[in-house]
Amino acid sequence: MDDANDLRLAMRATVDLLDEVLDVAGLENDARATATLALAFCDRLGDRLDADQRAAVDAARCYWSQQDRTGRHRWHAVHASRLDQQRHVLGPVDRLVWCSLVDNSGLTGFMGECLVLEALAAGLGLDDVEAVLCGSVPGFAAARMHRPR
Repeated sequence: MDDANDLRLAMRATVDLLDEVLDVAGLENDARATATLALAFCDRLGDRLDADQRAAVDAARCYWSQQDRTGRHRWHAVHASRLDQQRHVLGPVDRLVWCSLVDNSGLTGFMGECLVLEALAAGLGLDDVEAVLCGSVPGFAAARMHRPR
């Protein structure tokens, strides 16, 4: 088996494990859980975010910590406008930033998979993705420790 196939299999195993964890986590109605995961991926991307993306992530963090709602509304409008202008085509970093700003989608297996795929497309490696999942998704770290290798 070549490295590309190994990576695809490892990625699929991570997504499958995340789906199993989220099936019982009870986060399907928790928009904060989705935003928290998106924020964690954005944090892990670090310097790959431009100034506007960092400002939007900071505003989202303030919104979710209930410190300030006005910044989030501004950046939500900016990203919504970009979606309209670009006919729903944003890069993976912008899609992660968008997910940190929106408050209408809980963390389901489908949403978790989407965020993982966006993080990978944005340039994170699978080890970074799994580290974020361990820190952001309740039960993922324990499930990962018990996963057969």
